Parts: sequence; structure tokens; C-alpha cells
Amino acid sequence: MFHWPTTAYRFRFEMVELPPKYYHTNFEYLLGFVKDKYKSLLIEQEWRFLRKYYSLPEDAQCLFIRFTNRKGLFFKIEGLKYDEIEEIPNQVDLLVKHGFISPLDFEEHKLWLGEILYVLTKADLVSIFELKNLKNEKREVLVDCVKNEFTVAEIFQKINASQSIVKMNFEQEVSFLRFLFFGNKSMDMTEFVLRDMGLVQYYQHSDDDLVARFETRKDAEDKWMVSEQFVIFDSLKNESSDSEILDWYSNLYQTCQDLSPIALPSFQKLQLRIGKYFEQRKNYQAAIEVFSETQIVPSRERKARCLVKLGYVEEAKATCNEMLEFPQNVDEEYFAEYFLKTIEGKKNKKQTTDWLKTADEITIDRIYRNQVEFGSIEYYLELGFSAGFSENHTWRTLFGLLFWEIIFDPSLVSFHHPFQRRPSDLHLPEFYEKRKEQIHSLLDSFDDKDDFLQHLWSNFQKNEGVANPFVVWVEEIWEMVRVMVLQMELEQLKKVMTKIAENIVENSRGLPDLLVWSENHYEFVEIKSPNDTLSNQQLFWLRYFKELGVNAKVLRVKFD
Repeated sequence: MFHWPTTAYRFRFEMVELPPKYYHTNFEYLLGFVKDKYKSLLIEQEWRFLRKYYSLPEDAQCLFIRFTNRKGLFFKIEGLKYDEIEEIPNQVDLLVKHGFISPLDFEEHKLWLGEILYVLTKADLVSIFELKNLKNEKREVLVDCVKNEFTVAEIFQKINASQSIVKMNFEQEVSFLRFLFFGNKSMDMTEFVLRDMGLVQYYQHSDDDLVARFETRKDAEDKWMVSEQFVIFDSLKNESSDSEILDWYSNLYQTCQDLSPIALPSFQKLQLRIGKYFEQRKNYQAAIEVFSETQIVPSRERKARCLVKLGYVEEAKATCNEMLEFPQNVDEEYFAEYFLKTIEGKKNKKQTTDWLKTADEITIDRIYRNQVEFGSIEYYLELGFSAGFSENHTWRTLFGLLFWEIIFDPSLVSFHHPFQRRPSDLHLPEFYEKRKEQIHSLLDSFDDKDDFLQHLWSNFQKNEGVANPFVVWVEEIWEMVRVMVLQMELEQLKKVMTKIAENIVENSRGLPDLLVWSENHYEFVEIKSPNDTLSNQQLFWLRYFKELGVNAKVLRVKFD
């Protein structure tokens, strides 16, 4: 019989000292990768940048890369010091000559006044604009004073008389090439550093196995454009009226009618964010307009609630009936069933309430008010049971170890750069459909729990520390995975794993908080404090466990 060690190995990271020009190596790799994978997508604007960049000597390239990795577009030249770059003033002159940076110029840069003032320290502001009487004020006060007391032209003149400030050019080209490499705007060159210093271990695909994230220029530009709209919306919230934001959204919605499928999920998330913004401001009509133009969960629920707020009861009923007929998840289904009865004026009670009312109840010490699960574990330990956390992290870790090879299979065309922690289709419906045959083939290969455990432990040993979207490298979680597998029947485990795979976004959450066990018995326990409610997804798992014959219950907790 297979024996899994009760204590997992601890993995350690050794800090690595990076070579002086590590960032140059990384940037060169990124450019080479993009040229290889996206040769047919690049336009003359980007090729021109690449030709000019490769014409620079290495130290000038390094200084430009240093600028691209810093925040903002404007930088003070005085005080620049990078030990690995020789004769920095000469490199600055080269970058100016070849158009990679530009000296501060009123006509070219007057629209960037805020960013330019941002690079000046408080001491700079006091000195340049002779504000000694305000030297004890906050920096923001000094900036406001400068804007009020001087014209933009005067500000530029005074700065140029005492400082040498430059603007980085080719920011659009660099940002877009970086975007093509990562496939999103949220990741940056820090990923290289984290890997090279040993702080994050990524699954190692060969570059030949990595495929382009975007098949067409339109795919890339649409995804880029939608990413930009999140930034614009955040800005509009602070400076525009509801009607102006709604006009902006309406124009954007029309623009996005022919949106590339790869950009659509991001746009739907933006729609949900905009709709919720209007709802929070009690602008229900605007919220309904936005929610009506997307199907992303929970837009239909929010729409139904807004319709009732405005007295449109029949429209709300129609929305609920639509959710009942074609639910996208259990939250929609249970909400529609409950809300429909509520707006019809029928005596109604949530199904989750029934489970809570019939649940067992225990009393624990008041010191556990904010750590109810810990208090419940102590309660069971005092009764002679073993107990530990089993909720989402434990199940997800089991899932990640079980399906490791399937998750990272490069043949499924879902890995696009070396720093991906998860396949790009992980949260899409096709994740399961594309891997269905492999998943069931693997599950069918296990005849007993010994084989199952051996497979998990083998993947643990081979891949310990490697970034995985499901696996948490914490010893206590491995111990709980082991116990969970030993307590349940193999067929039950297979069915739970399949259910999670069918809808990872929804079904990898809502699992019970604790696993409690003794020599002859186990049960999963969902803990609820006095003011806590049972979510629809938690109810879904309790029902499914009951259907499978998995011992599970709700436990209400009160304090003495």
C-alpha cells in the first residue's frame, strides 16, 4: 500500500545576484520573441523602432531600457547613475540624436504639465520657483501654487533654466511590443526578475511550444483598446457626470459591435463594472441600459433588481424567467427562483435558509468571534476528533496536482509566453470541452486510491514550488489533501474533480470549510456564525455531496 509522507518537504529559494545588464538580456529576449511569434502582425511603425533600437550601441540601449522600466515618461538627467553604463552623458546625447528621448520643449510637451511637475522634488519646486515661504507646505500645495502663479510657458522656461528634463519617446511602440509578449497590460518586466532571482518558479515550456496569443492584428488591437477603456473609465468616474459617462459608454458600445472574440470577455467585465457604478449611484435607468447589453454573471440579477427599483415588475419577472430557463450558474438559478416569488408577493423563503434552520448548533468561546473556523476546530479537537481546513484551497490543490500534465499540456495551444501560471482558456467554457477526453481518460486509469495517491505525490515531488493556478505550496494543505483522499471513496473523488473541471470559475469555490474525522467517520462541515448566510454555491456543493453520499453538513456557531 502506498504511504504518502505525513509531512511534505519544505522548498527553499536561494536568492540570486543578477548580472549587471540583466534587464538588457531580458528586453532583447522579449524583442526576439515578439519578432518570431508576431512577424506578420507588426506594422512599419514597430519595425522602424526595432531598426533604430538595434542601431544603438549597447550602453545607449541599456539607458533607454532603464527609462522604459521606470514610471512615467519624463526624467531628470542630473543624478542619473547606473554603474554598468559607461559615460552616461554621452549615452544621453546618442538617445537624443536618434530620437529615443527629447529635451523638454514647450510646444511638444505642454499638455504633459502634470507629469513634468511630478518628476520635480519638493526641494526642486522651492528652488526653481522661489517658494521659500512655502517650504514647510506639502508638495501638493507647492504644485498648485506653481500652476496658479505662473503660465505654462513660464513654468517650462524656469524648469529649463535650472534642470535638464527629457521625455522618453517610442512609448507606444515599447508598450505594444510588451503587450504582444505578455498578452495583457497587467504584466511587466518584473516577471523576468522574479524568475531569475528564484522568487517564482514557472513551468518550463520550450519557446517552440509557445504560440502567439493573438492570431490577427485586429485581435491584438481590440484587446489593447479594451484594456485602455478601463483606465479611461476610472478617470471619468472622478471628473464626469453620469450623463457624460453614459454617452461615453454608448459610443464605446457601438464601436465594439465587431469586437474580436479574444477581447470580448474583458469588455463584458468592463460593462459589469460600469453597470454596477450606475447602480451604486442609484441611477437605475442607466444601470439597466448597461446590464441589458451583456450576459456576464451577475448582470441579469443586477438588472432584475434595478427593474424592481423602478417599478418595472413585469420586465423583472421576464428577466428572472429567462435565468430560470437558461441559468449560467447556480447563483442565477437560485436567485431567480427566490426573487420571482418575492416580486409576485408570495410567501417566500430562500432554500439556503432551510439548510441553516435545520443545522446543528454549537457554542464556542467569544475570543473566536473573528476566527469562527479556528474556534470550531478547537471544539472538535476537544471532543477527540481530528479537524482541519478543507475549503477551496485544499480542493483546488488536489485538482492542480491531479490534472497537472493536462493543465500544462502545450498541444492545447493555450500557453503564449514563459511566465504564464495558467492556460489562457482556464476560465472559459472551452477549458473543459478541449480537455474532456484527457480528463476522463486519466480518471479512468485509477483502479484504487493507492494509484491515485501515487499520482498526486509524484506530481508533488516533480513540481514542488512551480507556479500553478490551483496549487498552494503549504505543508498543511498537503496533509489535508492526503487525509481527504484517504477518507473519501475513489469514485466520489473522481466525480467531484469532474464537477470542478466542468466549470472552474464557479465550481472551485463554495466548498465546505472544514474536514472533521475520526478512525471510523468523517464529514465536511460548513461553518456559519450568527450573522453569516449560506451562499448559493455553498448550497450547490452541499446538495451535490449529498447526492454522491459524501458526508457534509452545515454547523451554526454561537458564542458564550
